[in-house]
Amino acid sequence: MGLNTENNQNIKVEKYSPITKIFSKLLPKAESDIACDNDVLDKKELIECINRARNDWINANREFEYAQNDEIIDYYTYKIKACQVRYEYFLKLAKRKGITYK
Repeated sequence: MGLNTENNQNIKVEKYSPITKIFSKLLPKAESDIACDNDVLDKKELIECINRARNDWINANREFEYAQNDEIIDYYTYKIKACQVRYEYFLKLAKRKGITYK
């Protein structure tokens, strides 16, 4: 499958497309997510971030199942991957810090 990268170089990306504006209003960043973005987390906070990231990943998969519009399907596809990466990041961080959870 040959990819024509020359055509892609000339494409301008809109920083705030209409879809981005809609999603930013519908899905504002929660204050609890801001706490998880910090690198300095204690054991309890890190476990909460892991659980929250896992729940976000599960919810994104569930929402994907009910998406009907092509743009919304694309959105949830990227959201699922982002949630997965975020969850894996927190798991690696916990492992690096020697934190275990039963």
